Amino acid sequence: MDLVTLAGLLIAFSSVFLANWLGGGEIVLLLNLPSAIIVIVGSIGATLIQSSIQEAIRACALLKWSLFPPVFDFNSSRAAINSLAHKARRLSLLALESDIEILGSNFSNRALQMVIDGADPELLEGRLNDDATRIYNKRMKSITFIESIGGYAPTLGIMGSVLGLIQAMANLDSPEALGHGIAVAFVSTLYGQGFANLVIFPIAKKLSGYADRELLYHQLLIDGICGIATGKHPYRLELELSTYE
Repeated sequence: MDLVTLAGLLIAFSSVFLANWLGGGEIVLLLNLPSAIIVIVGSIGATLIQSSIQEAIRACALLKWSLFPPVFDFNSSRAAINSLAHKARRLSLLALESDIEILGSNFSNRALQMVIDGADPELLEGRLNDDATRIYNKRMKSITFIESIGGYAPTLGIMGSVLGLIQAMANLDSPEALGHGIAVAFVSTLYGQGFANLVIFPIAKKLSGYADRELLYHQLLIDGICGIATGKHPYRLELELSTYE
């Protein structure tokens, strides 16, 4: 689990509550369920309108990366590719059949299987690059879906504040109730800004970084596996892959 994400969320929200407390505000005024509903549920609903259910499902699946980040071990993969290159040079490409899962990903398994099956190296490289690009584009679509939630949240927060003010205006004959109602109404605006800028956008930025790293990792696999397919010398291949990190 990525404790940095949890620590960041805790610090971000604690700063808001601490500032409110130091300013003499009541903590209870920041806790408003209707405001949370209109901002969070409303933002998700608006984003669903512009998207498909498949995009929503993929975005939900990608969100787990914020707490359980993917592991792209460049050093281990370079070592495994080097071992495969030595074995293929010493024996043959067919000898790699027993090591097809050594790199531990569906992408690499498929690539190695194509090499063993005798795919043309040039066509193989183009195909793998296309696959890596498609995977990256899917990740970015999911991240765009998440960012859209953050884009709608501030506007939904303003709408919540307007609804709260409408309800507050119904208490014009009671100044005390009117003041409390106005205070609660503006909580929606706070929720909208906070949900977008303290939660959604930082998480989307983190996921974008993981997607970029995944693309770089796939490029390492492509260069390494295609190098094996063309019979490139293991030491030369190792040197070329050393720049990936």
